[in-house]
Amino acid sequence: MPNKSRRAKNVPGSQQNTLGSGGIGNNGTTNNNHDYSQGKTIDNSNNTATYYGSNHYNQTTYHLNTPSGPQPIDILRERACAGAAFDSAERGEPPRCHPDTRTAVLSSGTSWVDNLNAICFFMWITGWAGVGKSAILQTLAEVYQRKMRLAASFFFFQASDNRNTISSFVATIAEQLTHSVPGAREIILHKIASNPTIFVDKSFRSQWLTLVVDTLCRCRSAVPRHMAPMLIVIDGIDEIASREEQRLLLQTILDSAQQLGPSYKFLIASRPEQQIGEVFQAFRLAEESRIELGDDGDTQADLRVFLQASFSRIHQAHNFQSSSPTQAWPGQNVIEHLVNKASGQFVYASTVIRVLESFDNPQGALKIILKGRDVQAKSFKELDYLYLLTMERVEKSMQKEHQHLLHHLLVCIYMHLVREVGDELHLLHPEKSNKDLLKSLSAKLDPILGTNGEYRHKSFIEFLIQPSAPHLFSINSWHLSGVISLCLPVFLENNRDKTPLLCFVERASPTPDLVSCLSKMPEGELSSWDYKDGCKANDEYLWDNKWLLGWLGYQFSVRIQRLQKVEE
Repeated sequence: MPNKSRRAKNVPGSQQNTLGSGGIGNNGTTNNNHDYSQGKTIDNSNNTATYYGSNHYNQTTYHLNTPSGPQPIDILRERACAGAAFDSAERGEPPRCHPDTRTAVLSSGTSWVDNLNAICFFMWITGWAGVGKSAILQTLAEVYQRKMRLAASFFFFQASDNRNTISSFVATIAEQLTHSVPGAREIILHKIASNPTIFVDKSFRSQWLTLVVDTLCRCRSAVPRHMAPMLIVIDGIDEIASREEQRLLLQTILDSAQQLGPSYKFLIASRPEQQIGEVFQAFRLAEESRIELGDDGDTQADLRVFLQASFSRIHQAHNFQSSSPTQAWPGQNVIEHLVNKASGQFVYASTVIRVLESFDNPQGALKIILKGRDVQAKSFKELDYLYLLTMERVEKSMQKEHQHLLHHLLVCIYMHLVREVGDELHLLHPEKSNKDLLKSLSAKLDPILGTNGEYRHKSFIEFLIQPSAPHLFSINSWHLSGVISLCLPVFLENNRDKTPLLCFVERASPTPDLVSCLSKMPEGELSSWDYKDGCKANDEYLWDNKWLLGWLGYQFSVRIQRLQKVEE
């Protein structure tokens, strides 16, 4: 599902410059001297910066001001994605390893990073949904940030318009390098000053080689020994919308890894999807450079530790008595039962805890989870059943005439329209009572939604569009048509960016309301969209009515083909 990237207007301010307060100001001039023991940046007049290698050889002076227009630092900040860093505000409170869990995996990761004699300079941590990949990378990023050895990080996320594409990846990594790697700031800004349109007219691979690889190679001798090797963390390759972009990113990084090692290492995490595995296989990934997470003995032990600590916290918060005088609530048998149900998925265990914490009576809620599913729900996966339980609870708490708002909200979550729960949907239902009701849903949906109104885990979207069994909350093309038909007039009236809506037109059904809304689009806005893949087309001379007819024909042909397959 291609998306038009929304460029971040601020630099990832979350990553602190731990190497000193000096550097290049917003006007491209140098201020305050750096001393990195082995490399120096010396203040010169007339907007220049002089960089020396570790032995003060090869003096290079960079003139950083561009003749006119934006300064290099502003160009870099405009293209960087502020929310991708490991400690960005956009990510809220990210998942991290619970104390005394994942010790074996974390030990393997740190041993590999610290080993200057390692043969392979990239490591792949892989596993299916919910096994804790992001938590492990978050924890390791924090460990190496404290050691001043984290060079950069990028956490992809499917629900974020500028974190589900590689369009801002190079700029984001480069911007973080200006804070973390001695000497990198001057070199990167000089390169951008030499070619201010590098992010526009150069390919992804060319940007990477110019701004990242060449810069790190030049800075290698300036990195003090106590800071080497430095780590670059990349999480969620499978969260990138385009599989072609997934392959391009991996191939580009792995091509350069040997050139950058052993001074710099790449820690990468993703699901073991075929197209991703094929790229790693082509680069002959060493066995010690791959960690596959699953339902093994270590994972089960970690799940027990997490559940015991979480139940103890709930028990203390509610101060109720345990049913057994000899065992702490809920008892070891219950914990073992939940560990078996989790099947290695930390997301299942954490969702159970969040569901219990959302109830006034967690003991009663736990009984509902444990008593088993009714006949209708027995075919659901364990995690899907928790999502279903949460949805049914929220729906039952609403008056019948308001229950349709919940489904509209779920569609908006799927379409990435929700930043703060209720804000976007309120535009469609302006009555005050509906606005208050929508805002109150945020607390009830806490087991599923994060603080920014996005889903906590991709498995929830899979529950909505690819459920393990049919349910009333699933989303289909008719639901998309309904929400787009409601949103589009509001977006047109308020002159808002319509890209988030048009990206989903391809998946919508050609209902009369949707066709009517699309026909009212301003001249030229529809013609540049390719309805076959939801992205901008190159032909700028198509008429809107021709596009609309083509889209209708395409939609009906797809449905006819589906019917023919059913008949066969």
